[in-house]
Amino acid sequence: MNHVKIIENKLINSFKVLNGLPNYIAIEEKNEIEFDNEELQNNLIELIKIGVKLGINRISALINRTSQHYLNLSEMLIHHGFEPYASKVEVYRDLHDINSNIKEYTWRSIEEATISEGKFKECWKQCMSGSDNAPSSLTMDEHLNSVKSELGDNWMSSCKVIFLKDKSIGISIPHIEPGTIDEGRLFYFGVLPEHRGKGLSSFIHHQSLYLLKQMGASYYIGSTHEKNIKMQKVFQRNNCSIKAHTESYYKYFNI
Repeated sequence: MNHVKIIENKLINSFKVLNGLPNYIAIEEKNEIEFDNEELQNNLIELIKIGVKLGINRISALINRTSQHYLNLSEMLIHHGFEPYASKVEVYRDLHDINSNIKEYTWRSIEEATISEGKFKECWKQCMSGSDNAPSSLTMDEHLNSVKSELGDNWMSSCKVIFLKDKSIGISIPHIEPGTIDEGRLFYFGVLPEHRGKGLSSFIHHQSLYLLKQMGASYYIGSTHEKNIKMQKVFQRNNCSIKAHTESYYKYFNI
């Protein structure tokens, strides 16, 4: 049994585990958890030992700030060397009524061989530049490796660059969340700096939701940092409702 599967089995009643190897392992608090302080402490210690053994860069933990266990989980994470990273807003959107809203955009994926990995990473890097989200500690190679690890064989079809009249304007990475049948997510969504402030974000986000529906998703879960008011307005325009307020913590290795 591999290390990630071991952690999944240990945390099955409390946290969802995301495989970002070789760079990271992420855990996300489930909606309804069975809280056993001693058991969670032991599982967290085991997770950290596995992180050290695998030589990963970090472990990330996402917890719900409105959960009755929030203070206990926060104190536990900090006690074991996790640092607060960012507070986020998580949203939900039923996709049954979503339709394609505009047709002048062209979407190209790495799978189609019309976009190289290098071009995709460069567009992604530009989209992250000047973002209102907290800066990432990962390199672009590590970001793309995370996509490959989490999404598996379908990663190339999910990595899309959006064009308007042959000019790249943004990227989107729509996918069905691993371990689910119909939960749609965007691993990343963003607009290049020179195309911001033109009202494009809402349209591209809406079409990303439509792509998720075409992929078989019946609903969408998204999130952004609390300080990113612009993205929250995009969520509002596309009829997403707030699902939770969360907080992420990072424990770094080898930095």
